[in-house]
Amino acid sequence: MHYRLLVRHQGREGRGSTENLSERGAMLSVDIDPALSASDELELELELPQVGSLTVRATVRWASAVLPGMIGVEFDAPIQAELLAHFAMLVMQLELDDAQGF
Repeated sequence: MHYRLLVRHQGREGRGSTENLSERGAMLSVDIDPALSASDELELELELPQVGSLTVRATVRWASAVLPGMIGVEFDAPIQAELLAHFAMLVMQLELDDAQGF
């Protein structure tokens, strides 16, 4: 899922998007200078369809040495109910699409 986002780290802001998303974390493409590193603590503002803007705290678990700006984050617990509900809706839609042969 590709969602737009704003990332904040130590008073800096950058823009980016999700490359994939799960209940526990995400792979992100972000444009922030200087680049983020493993263990950096972030605040993410995700733009989710039908939900709107949702702020999530996360920790960088890896940063790509090959693809600049590509990072993997783990969401800090507890994960917000709105985010979990969004994932449940996505899973239900995928199951429905599979059942209909899409």
